[in-house]
Amino acid sequence: MSTPDPNVRISNTDREAVIRRLHAATEEGRLELDEFAERSRQVYEAKTYAEVERLLTDLPEEDGAVALRSGSARDAAAPDLNLAPAHSKVTREGAWTVPARITLKPKHSRIVLDFREAVFTGREVEIEAHLTHSRLTIILPEGASAIDDGLDYQGGRLKNESRQRGDGPLLRLTGSLVYSPVKVRYERRSRRRR
Repeated sequence: MSTPDPNVRISNTDREAVIRRLHAATEEGRLELDEFAERSRQVYEAKTYAEVERLLTDLPEEDGAVALRSGSARDAAAPDLNLAPAHSKVTREGAWTVPARITLKPKHSRIVLDFREAVFTGREVEIEAHLTHSRLTIILPEGASAIDDGLDYQGGRLKNESRQRGDGPLLRLTGSLVYSPVKVRYERRSRRRR
């Protein structure tokens, strides 16, 4: 497979391939979480292949393949997402690929999972959240819903503003909330004006 022309505009499918590669590098210990977050943001802002290639120059290629792979983001199952920030904030937003399972283990941190523009790989998503003195905000697209599927409340609370409609993705929340609030909501109406 040849390397794409650096001046050609990058597609959303190729962006997701780069994000998967950055995620794998993070799990291997090659990137810190804050580096992964910053590079992911830059991938979503990139317009051409040249802007993305520079984000991968210090990472080894996978089995000799080029960094950008063709094919739909839905063709390959997304790897599980594991986030464990300490004393920081992590946000997933934009057109990111949602795996079937997300594990969250923050300590004294804040996580925002914005699903409004996300690409879901399945009808249901399991979010296993073990929060310790942390805050989790989940922003749903219209038609999606979330349910408490076995949360253990240890001084924590869940404010779920979602409505079960049956036509969109379902998020199942499990885990434990140790003095940690979780808020599930849709886009705020005030932001939709203009």
